[in-house]
Amino acid sequence: MNSEDSKRDAILRFLYERHKTTRGIAKIPIGIRDLQREMKTRAEMSQQDVASNLDYLVQVGWAREVVRDRSFKTPRGMEISQEQVKYKISDVGINHLEAGTVFRRAEAARRVNITNVRGVTIVGDGNIVNASFTDLARALDELDAAVAGSDDLPDEQKLDAAGDLATIRGQLAKPSPSVSIIKTAWTSLGRIADVATLTEVVARVATLLAPLLS
Repeated sequence: MNSEDSKRDAILRFLYERHKTTRGIAKIPIGIRDLQREMKTRAEMSQQDVASNLDYLVQVGWAREVVRDRSFKTPRGMEISQEQVKYKISDVGINHLEAGTVFRRAEAARRVNITNVRGVTIVGDGNIVNASFTDLARALDELDAAVAGSDDLPDEQKLDAAGDLATIRGQLAKPSPSVSIIKTAWTSLGRIADVATLTEVVARVATLLAPLLS
């Protein structure tokens, strides 16, 4: 498990809690200083920890920035405009913590025109993959769903597994996937193989991955 994942999980869960409990949509986003203060109290995280991991969550789409224009007057009466940036959990982060919903937004891949990309297809939940790996991609989707719905895994481990599965899918979209990256992600995922409810689907993915990793 990545040493930063527990921090990212703590931030994401705080943003989710705020999303669920705050009265009024306009009050859901939180500023970086307030977030850093909350995470210091709740998880003993430094300002640098919060800033770097929040930035990562925004980059991968689990959280998002909310930018508002505001203005103020200086003591001399000059009006100055300044952006105010706050943060909230995204639909991707909510879907992960709630294990999905029938109202889930269509993935961006479904809006991508790939008719002129040779050897590429769309499978599962709108994932773009090399046509050679469609069976593997479907097995990964099945494993992803099984992990999300498992009662035998803590949420932190589910989050870790979701990241590893996303890494593998990202490689399967390429004409020449990186074997080393896939091996690293699969090794990390191997820790869920002992969960009884996941054994069968893990074995199926392992079988389909074997030719690629050999």
